Amino acid sequence: MSDAASPDQPEQVTDKLIALSRNAHRNVDIDDPVDYWYRLGQRNAYAQAVGLVIARGADDLAFSIADRITNALSAGSIAVADLDRAAHSWAQLEPAGEDEPALTWLGPAAFQARFGDLRGIDHDFGTGWGARDDQRICLRQGTGSHSGLLYVYDPTWDEYAVLLVHVSVAAVEHAFAKALATDTHTSTQVFAARVAEQQIAATPQIRGIGIGIEP
Repeated sequence: MSDAASPDQPEQVTDKLIALSRNAHRNVDIDDPVDYWYRLGQRNAYAQAVGLVIARGADDLAFSIADRITNALSAGSIAVADLDRAAHSWAQLEPAGEDEPALTWLGPAAFQARFGDLRGIDHDFGTGWGARDDQRICLRQGTGSHSGLLYVYDPTWDEYAVLLVHVSVAAVEHAFAKALATDTHTSTQVFAARVAEQQIAATPQIRGIGIGIEP
């Protein structure tokens, strides 16, 4: 079989997905709220796909890898090679058995200042999440949209943490139904990774990887 006919190797697939994530990040228009959430959702979905490929479906590792990519992009890294190194750095920086990546918690005022302009309906996905089984996960579905902001609220500390942006209602509902059927004590991070995985599975641009990507 010739090289041209050979299926993509994992390294080639991750490079393409990283480039897609980078390109979506580059095209974010902060002055257009609709475009902002759409592009940010694209960026995060592609980063999560990279995590799933590298971690071979291990949700907690995939979430951590995606977080490293998006953090590197936010810090100004744009070269695929640099982002690839960030994606693979979990092996050295997060040895097996270490706690899941920490969430970034915001007080009510900070959360409102950052996300208060996102209008829509909050869908409640229960209050039995977290180590104390008292955190609430919600999806704020944008007005006129089929997607929204997935976040968790901790009543003990009166704080919020964003799990995913621009995720579809269907993906959250699917992951929630799976959690109810298999493990009602799933951590918020693992739940978010399952939501992202479901959204990736339903995204044609990610399912069909064989496309040309700017290096």
